[in-house]
Amino acid sequence: MTKFKKVLIYIFAIIVGCASLVFFLGDPAKGLLEGSITKDIILRKNFIVETLSTGPSPADFFLTENAQYAGEWTIGTYAMATYALTNIAMLEPETAKESSKIIAQWIEFCIDEKVATFDEIAWGEKPLDKRVLRKDKGHIGYYGHLNLMIGCYALLNNDGRFEALHRKISAAIARRMKKYPHRHIETYPGETYPPDNTVAVASLRVADMTLRTNYKRLIDEWVEQSKKIEYPPYGLIVFEIDIKTARPLQTTRGSNIGWNSFFLPLIDEEYAQVQFKRFKKHMLRQCIGFAAFKEYPQGQWFRADRDTGPVIFGLGASATGFSIAGARWTNDESLLTALLRSIELFGISITKGNQRKYAVAPVVGDAILLAMKTACRWRPLWKNPKQK
Repeated sequence: MTKFKKVLIYIFAIIVGCASLVFFLGDPAKGLLEGSITKDIILRKNFIVETLSTGPSPADFFLTENAQYAGEWTIGTYAMATYALTNIAMLEPETAKESSKIIAQWIEFCIDEKVATFDEIAWGEKPLDKRVLRKDKGHIGYYGHLNLMIGCYALLNNDGRFEALHRKISAAIARRMKKYPHRHIETYPGETYPPDNTVAVASLRVADMTLRTNYKRLIDEWVEQSKKIEYPPYGLIVFEIDIKTARPLQTTRGSNIGWNSFFLPLIDEEYAQVQFKRFKKHMLRQCIGFAAFKEYPQGQWFRADRDTGPVIFGLGASATGFSIAGARWTNDESLLTALLRSIELFGISITKGNQRKYAVAPVVGDAILLAMKTACRWRPLWKNPKQK
């Protein structure tokens, strides 16, 4: 057999294999773009709610002895689970009351010092101390998620629970934003990450919807300043900037643009679509029914950290998982289908009883993917459940 024939057979085998996988995995996006709560969503929600019901214990979620990482991932898990339940309530308002009770419990967990310790370690002060809240520096990673979680509760339930804290954290975020002309705040001392700021700014947008505050001008200024820190070759927001000058310290990364594809539409849908369109143009890779996003614009095929998840041949797990939200927001059915096939192929779903999870992902991965799969526009349900 000639070398040429061997190559042809090899290529043919790959094509047949991929086609078989596509057939086996089917169309996992079916129903999602129609706003349906599929059986898959229900089973995954059951797993998340049951798993997170016992309270914050980072050691149960992650195999790491780093208290800062564990704390980040713990609040990230509860936050993403909260966003998922909020999405589901937007699609099925009759679930709002039950979900608000669950979210309230998760907020209490995240207020607990056991979770807030990761931020306290970095800053040397308790983030929810009233004196710290009145300051104008830092804590944006913790403040952003906690404030958005409280905002989610307020969208589903207007009983006033957490309202005082909601106002205090919103004011703390706004005060810190106003300090800098570029409107971005430090996550940790000397570390300023635009994606963390995206969460915080989204929380101010929700505060305007629920508290009747008026942060619109500040939010619009943040959007305009974010456009000034786009990575020039691609027009995508960078991953890290200098707190004093807003000079980029890191290039754009797939994980932060994918992340933004969930949070940025809550702030400015038009700009979010522009960013995601550029993301697809420059960092999307597709092959025979499957799709994934690059983590880095160039090279670094296996460079991974706590934000990227695994990176294989340049393709990032976080970049790909988060971008599911962008595919939903832009109603890109073919891309959503291809991304979900890739996640299903490598995540390997396990169903047990009335629950379903990914075998290879920690619980934060399940929470993230549930939130991304259900991404949608938010509104106060108690104001007008039928409002589009």
